[in-house]
Amino acid sequence: MVASKVVVKSCCFISDVSCYEVAKDFAGPSLAALAVIVSIIIAFKQLSKQHSNTIKAQKEEAKRNTRIELFKEVSLLIEQSSAVIREVNSYCNVKKFNPNAVALLDLKEYLELSQRVNQALLLLVSKIESHEIVHPKLFKTFRYSLQSIVHDVMKLRDDTTSTTCLNKMMDYTSDASCYLGDFQVCLQNLAYGDIFKSKIEARVPIDKSLKVIEDDPVKLDALLNYFENESNWGVSNAKYEKEALERFSS
Repeated sequence: MVASKVVVKSCCFISDVSCYEVAKDFAGPSLAALAVIVSIIIAFKQLSKQHSNTIKAQKEEAKRNTRIELFKEVSLLIEQSSAVIREVNSYCNVKKFNPNAVALLDLKEYLELSQRVNQALLLLVSKIESHEIVHPKLFKTFRYSLQSIVHDVMKLRDDTTSTTCLNKMMDYTSDASCYLGDFQVCLQNLAYGDIFKSKIEARVPIDKSLKVIEDDPVKLDALLNYFENESNWGVSNAKYEKEALERFSS
């Protein structure tokens, strides 16, 4: 007796064909289509990553160009201000060590010299303040250092009858020259350091009590604290702020 041959048809939507046969027939095209889809997804991810990297590179390039242009502008102002500061300092030096002249600054001389110094420094203060977002901590420290000197120079008006005025004018213009040089070094490193893979070292004074502006977060914090809380300018600001608060809170 010959057994009957039984064919099980399990694919309900196509008659006389099993699901296995359907799957077998469509496996090749399905895998090819899947491979195409995966390739497209990978390509889109790569394009997205490349686009993101391109955007990032463009931003960095824009930042670098901004720093370079700012360096050129500020460097020119620093040179102009430094020339004024050096002239005033030289004038005071000559007057102090001239045996045929009295080592004093009269009121007229003081007013002329102080006006030149303050105008030169405040011009830089205005420029730096308007671009402080480039490097807030460094720019603010430099700005405070100049504002501190402007304050001290203005206070000399009360003491033009002694050698103190002449000596302090020399000290303040010397400090100003140092701060201008410090900031120019910081700007140069900021603008060109990444391009040339090099760095200019900060000034190292013989007198360790002298302040140096360096692009170092810890040292900038210390300088900011000094100018805000210990310098004559900072103490004066705190006094006026306290008086204003007391006046308007009552």
